[in-house]
Amino acid sequence: MKLMTVKGLTRAQLRGFSIVPLLTPVTADGQIDEPAIGRLIEHILAGGCQGLMVCGTTGEFASLTVEDRIRLVRLAVTTVRGRGVVFGGIGDTSPAHSLRLAREFLAAGADAVVANLPSYYPLTPEMMEKYFSGLADQIAGPVYLYNIPQTTKQSIPLDVIERLSHHPRIVGLKDSEPDGARQEQVCRMFAGRPDFSVFCGSIIFTARAMRAGADGFIPGAGNFAPGLTRDLMAKLVAGDTAAADALQARIDAVNATYQKGRTISQLFCALKAILEIHGLARRDMFPPLLPCTDAEVEQIRGQLRELGLIK
Repeated sequence: MKLMTVKGLTRAQLRGFSIVPLLTPVTADGQIDEPAIGRLIEHILAGGCQGLMVCGTTGEFASLTVEDRIRLVRLAVTTVRGRGVVFGGIGDTSPAHSLRLAREFLAAGADAVVANLPSYYPLTPEMMEKYFSGLADQIAGPVYLYNIPQTTKQSIPLDVIERLSHHPRIVGLKDSEPDGARQEQVCRMFAGRPDFSVFCGSIIFTARAMRAGADGFIPGAGNFAPGLTRDLMAKLVAGDTAAADALQARIDAVNATYQKGRTISQLFCALKAILEIHGLARRDMFPPLLPCTDAEVEQIRGQLRELGLIK
């Protein structure tokens, strides 16, 4: 049986973790903004969050080169200095690229790697299972599955996840599918397993998922409001139902400032705008995504002010 679900940590020790999907700040001329990344990571850790997911969907990984992704994970590991866990996203249309990323990330000190389905060819359940198991066979470290049909256009079936969960190096799941019933079902499936952890990636379902057996969540809002996301985890782990429900409602309202009325691509632009409002980074995006307009930034600023998140 697998004992660790990240390097050095058991599933029980991960309970209540808020692992923030790190945005990737960019300079006006389209380069990775390393000073801004450092500021952002320090902000997240100061807010009490216990880790980062680097080069994930929120981090615009699909717009980055393999070399840039390796550089980002090395920078994150160096900046974190053991104060939290670092997960590295290895999603790619090329299995060879994913394998190289996994090896480089683990060599750099990442605690686990996270693999989503390739997003070009429609895959059968058998293809999905063989893809993940074949990848994990070649990775000498903890591997998390990542289900995000909003971008891959295909959902990993629960029976495929269950079979993959017995692979010696597949140790957990990040499920971002916007389906509350599925979130609860997958959490209950693994609630009694000490060797396979589950993180909720669809934030609106966090309280429900944690009560069904999830270990923690991966909140985009943690980039700018880490204390709020950490507080929700603390209340849920403590079993303080009333306080947790109130915090879930507040986070839902915060999420609406960048999610409501926007596609998944547009909401990342709004998140970057919020970073700019907080003085953490510029709003610039990597192509093909476009930054928010001045009018959109002012609208978001007004919503944040109404929620008391800025003055």
